[in-house]
Amino acid sequence: MNPILTIKIPVYATESRNKVEKCITNLLGYLPEIEEMETKEYTMLKSKDTKIDSLLRFYNHIRHVKVLDAVRKCALIDNENNELIFNLHKQALYVNRISVITSDTSSHLGNLQIIIKSNNPGRILDWLAPRTEKGFELKKTYFGEIFKKEDQTSISKPS
Repeated sequence: MNPILTIKIPVYATESRNKVEKCITNLLGYLPEIEEMETKEYTMLKSKDTKIDSLLRFYNHIRHVKVLDAVRKCALIDNENNELIFNLHKQALYVNRISVITSDTSSHLGNLQIIIKSNNPGRILDWLAPRTEKGFELKKTYFGEIFKKEDQTSISKPS
């Protein structure tokens, strides 16, 4: 199963929708098709993307700004739903920066949530944000290795 990347981001009444959409564009490199879900407090923008380029852009961006350890530390793995979840600071994304949010550093304007659905979210995390020592990756995992293994796993499972 190739990963499915879902983005969720709230737009509050005091915010410009165009500025919130710019956060998504800065992250993915383009603005994907967006669904809207209305709540009492805000409008939730949601987008599902199966383009591998979106995931690779995030991969390259966190290496460029050298935040692998922070991204790994703040990642949430939901094994029950086969999801890897990251929360990113919306205002930082607006100025094309990556700032990972923890429960202690939440933003009052909400955050952009990335959900990566895959057969093995732990393996995706090891590829995306591997363990490091003194800023260097301990083990380099290549994208093709992950999905080759995932494809073999899904093929060998009984129907």
